[in-house]
Amino acid sequence: MAEAVVRVLFVCLGNICRSPLAETVVRDRARERGLSQRFEFASAGTGDWHVGKGADPRSAATARRYGHDLEDHRASQITPSRLSGWHWFVAMDSDNRENLLAMGAPGERVLMMRQFEEGGGPAKDVPDPYFGGADGFDRVYAMLRDNADHLLDYLVGES
Repeated sequence: MAEAVVRVLFVCLGNICRSPLAETVVRDRARERGLSQRFEFASAGTGDWHVGKGADPRSAATARRYGHDLEDHRASQITPSRLSGWHWFVAMDSDNRENLLAMGAPGERVLMMRQFEEGGGPAKDVPDPYFGGADGFDRVYAMLRDNADHLLDYLVGES
């Protein structure tokens, strides 16, 4: 019997910077680990400002620089009516997490991208690089890359 595909949604504010970058980083890492058949990854924002638009050019450039592709990304919004289609939600920051919970996402299914970092303590936010320079996107990429395997390990253990 085939295993059910686990659907994972990465969530940030506008779905043009952090969450699409997280989606592609974790998807590519899952592929490298031979896990791509077990998961379906996507991303969305809690706001509707950028729905239908491509990734922020700085996020797309960062992705390209590190061997990932955001060319086909189109921003979408997570709404209460779309919650039931996902097994896991991975919030980029505590505000995104609170927005998901307020929509009715089950708390035990809402993770923080950085919650599995070594060192323990409360989960840190992935900072929004939108209003900063290009170097902020590189810092965000490093955080996502450094946490991708921790997240995948957790998801594998839970599925």
